[in-house]
Amino acid sequence: MTMASAEPPRGAATGRGQPRPGRPRDPEVDRAILHAALRVLTDRGYAGMSIERVAAAAGVGKTAIYRRYATKEELAAGALSSIRDQWGPPPDTGCARSDIVEMLARAQATFAQGAALAMLGALLVEERRNPGLFELFRERILRPQQRDALKVLRRGVARGEIRADANLQAAVLAMVGSMLARHVIGIPESRQQTEDSVDTVWHYLATEPQE
Repeated sequence: MTMASAEPPRGAATGRGQPRPGRPRDPEVDRAILHAALRVLTDRGYAGMSIERVAAAAGVGKTAIYRRYATKEELAAGALSSIRDQWGPPPDTGCARSDIVEMLARAQATFAQGAALAMLGALLVEERRNPGLFELFRERILRPQQRDALKVLRRGVARGEIRADANLQAAVLAMVGSMLARHVIGIPESRQQTEDSVDTVWHYLATEPQE
């Protein structure tokens, strides 16, 4: 299965997931479209997603979507990007441990309140038939978040908080993986759980022993 889409109306957006600038648009309509796209993508998968179905779920006309996104693939990309937009830029408090805890707490809150984990499940189901869609999820959410976490840890190395020889990528994967594992196992998530996971890894990262 490919991610082919119908031809967009004349004047529609052309950048992949990046609507073309034009007349001012209603931000409420923007949000309604992206939220509807996430719901449809989660409930029906990419194969069952269509511009028509998203328009109906958002309560807008198809032209409102085509003014923003030229194809179904661009709409899916925009919807996925909107999940990450909720997290904002990585914090910089001067303490790498605190920054990582805050980043994981933001992600956990998004997973708990929104469709992110359901979306991940839908994309995993779809991966074999449509690997390009899961790659889009990696490109728009997972890899940027990994880069942000590595940036935070590298700042910790530069400040002398973290050992220069530490495997930072393995540390990031361990901390994020613990959050996902708790959800799968059914352990209630909390900020304390997040801090405990970070501290377990931090024991091997820190230049000084942790109390």
